[in-house]
Amino acid sequence: MTNRLKIYFKKVFSRFSQMLYLTLSNFTKNALWESASACAFGFIFSFIPVTMIIFTVLVGILRIYPNIYNFIISFTEQFDAVVKITPVLDRLLQIRSFSSFNIFLAVWIVWMARKLFNSIIISMNKVFRSVSKRKSWFNQILTFIIEFSITLIIAVIIIAAFVLSRIMSLSFFQTLLAYFPLLQKQSSSNLGTFVLYLILFISTVLAYRIIPGTKPLLRRCIFYAALSTAAFFIVSWFLNMFMNVTNYNTVYGTISSLVVLMMKVYLFFIIFLFCAQMIYVSQFFVTLLRSEIYLLPTFESKGIGNYLRRFLFINPSEIQTKENTVKLEIGETLYRKDEKVTRVYFLKSGAISEASDKGFTLRSQGCFLGDVQCILNQTYQAEAQALAECELISFTAEEFMQIIERSHHAARKAISKISEYTATAYNAENE
Repeated sequence: MTNRLKIYFKKVFSRFSQMLYLTLSNFTKNALWESASACAFGFIFSFIPVTMIIFTVLVGILRIYPNIYNFIISFTEQFDAVVKITPVLDRLLQIRSFSSFNIFLAVWIVWMARKLFNSIIISMNKVFRSVSKRKSWFNQILTFIIEFSITLIIAVIIIAAFVLSRIMSLSFFQTLLAYFPLLQKQSSSNLGTFVLYLILFISTVLAYRIIPGTKPLLRRCIFYAALSTAAFFIVSWFLNMFMNVTNYNTVYGTISSLVVLMMKVYLFFIIFLFCAQMIYVSQFFVTLLRSEIYLLPTFESKGIGNYLRRFLFINPSEIQTKENTVKLEIGETLYRKDEKVTRVYFLKSGAISEASDKGFTLRSQGCFLGDVQCILNQTYQAEAQALAECELISFTAEEFMQIIERSHHAARKAISKISEYTATAYNAENE
């Protein structure tokens, strides 16, 4: 039982390490650090327009239920250091009819509000572009759909929070909370924070579920949205603990509040895109793992990065099954010359000699056999025999071609190997 637990935890740890490496690697390759900056920059343009759209949705309710006005003002007080929203809301409440200028202003507000959502969609497309089949025009329509959906959700959550605050103000709950003064203090001061993080969580779930175009599982979207929101909450808590914004305001003025806000927004989008990349890796883990073992550096390659990649991926147990595992004893033949290529082999351990008219070629651990011939639709060009006890993972021709089709890095390596193969064949013919 103990050995089985060790094997299980070793497999779980190996999978987690591989997923983390693939996430960090693809995060860097997709330049998502810059994409997070673009999203934060889009936030600058879209914050006021999105706020105006939300308040426009709420204006009718505010006129019927004036008490909600004070609740919204108290909720937006946390942004007063950056921008005062009260004058905007008061102005919206005074509008009784629409003029041509108001219509033009409304169109401009909607157009400016899309900057943030367009930046998010472009960033998410970097993550899922290799598997998403959506057209660019659909992404433009999706931008407006998400824009209005998010603003409507925010409006509904604000109303729900107001209703909850009114319920908590009833005498029954006040009597109950009187026995817990600390809880009463916390509940009143943290309601706005709770609303903010609830909005972030629901918006993140929708973004992860709708934008990719690959139909990720809803439970996976919920899990990573919760992880993203929790991580941002912890980061914000640490920043608030170690950064006294009031002191910065005294020295630098309100511009310091804007700088701190932008830093938080940038950190949020880094976490948001990192979790989006983890969704991609989780959803297509097997394909990415196959691609990574095809891209493994040779043992002659030096460097910490190469050592780490070989350590993590040289034994890809996640994709190995009894059906695709091939074991050879010393002297056994894997394939013969002129046989049709139906399978491509990854040499997990051992050594194999390929004998052809040009001589012998040694294939060591971590090599692929038959990959070039599979791509060129040729037969095997040599006879492969085991020089030591070997363990191989076999791929069907279809499975191997999927690796090439879905990973441009794997395709680049395949092209390089084909160029080297054709150059060698051409030189041999001339001789």
